[in-house]
Amino acid sequence: MSERHTPGPWNIGTGWIYAGPVTNARIICEFKEHPGNDGNARLIAAAPDLLAALEGVLRVADRKTNEFDAARAAIAKARS
Repeated sequence: MSERHTPGPWNIGTGWIYAGPVTNARIICEFKEHPGNDGNARLIAAAPDLLAALEGVLRVADRKTNEFDAARAAIAKARS
């Protein structure tokens, strides 16, 4: 399957999340700076790493459990 998202790593800037070096950044999204948005920005910036890690876990330890079903569903949601 081809990538449909901008490859990571993604980083957090002042009011935006970007991919690539700051001098040639590709903006992923913008957000209003507010104390409650810090966690959301960190989660969004970590998304490519989280997806890759979850896919890696399934490659080496896929099992028939509710937790692994949830992992497969999360990957499908990210890839759809």
